Amino acid sequence: MRRSLMVLSALLLFGCQEKTLKKTNDEGQETEKNNKIFTKLTAQTTGITFENRLVENDTLNYFTYPYIYMGGGVSAGDINNDGLTDLFFTGNMVSNRLYLNRGNLKFEDITIESGLEGDNRWYTGTTMADVNGDGLLDIYCLVAGQSGNKENQLFINKGDDRFEERSAEYGLNDAGNSVDATFFDFDNDGDLDVYVANYPITPFEYNSYHYKMRMDRVTDLETDNLYRNDGHQFTKITEPAGVKLYSLSLSVTASDLNGDGWTDLYVSNDFGTPDCMYLNQKDGTFKNEIKNATAHTSFYGMGADIADFNNDGFMDIVQMDMDAASNRRSKANMASMNPELFENIERVGFQYQFMQNSLQMNTGFSYKGVPKFKDISRLAGISSTDWSWAPLLADFDNDGFKDLFVSNGTRREINNKDYFESLKGEKKHKDS
Repeated sequence: MRRSLMVLSALLLFGCQEKTLKKTNDEGQETEKNNKIFTKLTAQTTGITFENRLVENDTLNYFTYPYIYMGGGVSAGDINNDGLTDLFFTGNMVSNRLYLNRGNLKFEDITIESGLEGDNRWYTGTTMADVNGDGLLDIYCLVAGQSGNKENQLFINKGDDRFEERSAEYGLNDAGNSVDATFFDFDNDGDLDVYVANYPITPFEYNSYHYKMRMDRVTDLETDNLYRNDGHQFTKITEPAGVKLYSLSLSVTASDLNGDGWTDLYVSNDFGTPDCMYLNQKDGTFKNEIKNATAHTSFYGMGADIADFNNDGFMDIVQMDMDAASNRRSKANMASMNPELFENIERVGFQYQFMQNSLQMNTGFSYKGVPKFKDISRLAGISSTDWSWAPLLADFDNDGFKDLFVSNGTRREINNKDYFESLKGEKKHKDS
């Protein structure tokens, strides 16, 4: 029932592909059969008409706000306990929308009566969780943006398809340019705590030394935050829990990575800021073991998911990056992993990072409670899926094995070197 940036909508509405199934007949001959896994449904069929439309101008565009194409969010859950999954979408420059599932994949827009339209904030991710333990799913909205009010909002479910915004009362009005949040019970006391992933606005020209300096001087508005549920009130315990850190966080995923019965966290971070694998110390604190648990991570860490993809009983991690499958697109759209950049990452003490997706397979071995992972993304054939945002590991064809869905794409190829090369030598206006 948790969020995923554009993954769920793509699966439900836009995912249409054929899978080739290989079977052996009675004579021992291998045969092939194409079966559709998904069927594309139109907005007219489902009633879901939400579009996260962006209006760009000379003051708001990629060059004035480079995060403009990061997108909104979608969360899914049964908000009225009728046994059907409902959908909630957040918008950057458009109103949020709540769609009630009426059965047979028919949805009704009940946004106005539910009180979930939102205001003029730049909404990003969203997640559903029973925050107050009353048996009804509440909705948490993350907020970022170039300027303006950046306080997150918590909409409490009143039980009649209506919601009331009460983030300040619950202590969850985080104002740190938030992108993602995960509710989980980190202290095993039976209620849901929450980790909020924040992405402070940062110059793209930063190198590893800049990031290290900011990490050594992180402010309260720049760090991710961990909130402990103390019963209808959340207490920020970021610093005492050991997770106060400057990072460009794009996702946070919770799971028991070392099998000790306590929930751990994987935080996927963009650019040169290193990922964090926070292992639960069972005493209210976490310890970042990313360097001990992995040999390397992705460089432009995007979304991540955790599941046992090979059915060996151990939790594995898949993380997205932006590496193109073709050599031409890779050279035209992305910078090279130059030696100086790589060496700087090592010099400041960060974990090694490579510009590719990562499929961190849990080896099953551990040392002092730290699990050991090996990246097999290239062996698995999933290392390069272009400008990717979020992965989802799930058994889509019910064959007992986890499949992988990747949502990717960006509105414009803003890194296309051929385009910028073509502009050289053109006559410019005096005021350009």
